[in-house]
Amino acid sequence: MGPSALLAGGAFQKFSGTQNNMRPQTSEPISNARLDWLAEFQLADGRKLFFRHVSPDDEPLIASAISTASRQTLLHRFFSPIRKVPPEMLRRMLALDRSHEVCIVGLVEGSEPKLVCGARYVRIEEAEAAEIALTVHDDFQRLGLGEFLLRLLMRMGREDGIRIFEAYVMNSNVGMLKLFEKVAPGHSRRHYEGDVSRVVIELGSKVS
Repeated sequence: MGPSALLAGGAFQKFSGTQNNMRPQTSEPISNARLDWLAEFQLADGRKLFFRHVSPDDEPLIASAISTASRQTLLHRFFSPIRKVPPEMLRRMLALDRSHEVCIVGLVEGSEPKLVCGARYVRIEEAEAAEIALTVHDDFQRLGLGEFLLRLLMRMGREDGIRIFEAYVMNSNVGMLKLFEKVAPGHSRRHYEGDVSRVVIELGSKVS
């Protein structure tokens, strides 16, 4: 199911997953209250995460997620040992041009909304290529969310006419590098550039 179907309403994708398993469940119509949800993911403990496009109103949720993330998670995402992102930088990150970039976030259900993961792609000079990045909060790592986010982003990218994803990953981020190998076996290439690897993923045909 591509993003045109996901965004137009009708049905959305439901998944349940653990570290080693992610299986689709029966799709169901989106209620009027959830027309903006792209997908749903159920954790092994029964909690549900809902995914949608990021909004400027998410600024405090993202700031909270950053402030409670580990130094290593922030280093792997921003390539710098930051502890907080300046408000003006956050606002720039949230001021998206949908024709140029896409950003999706995952929120866990509960009495208070909590943003726990996010992924984006930004078109680069080549018309059919985009650079990607994804992050999962420490409290929700190793639960299958990274794989889910990457597959969802790839599905949306294909529908958007993108054929190549590129990602810059620190060589110390072994989990992310293994994720790319798992999701796109035979369709990804790794180029070493000092302490960073540039991973190229071909989206021309559906991968496993």
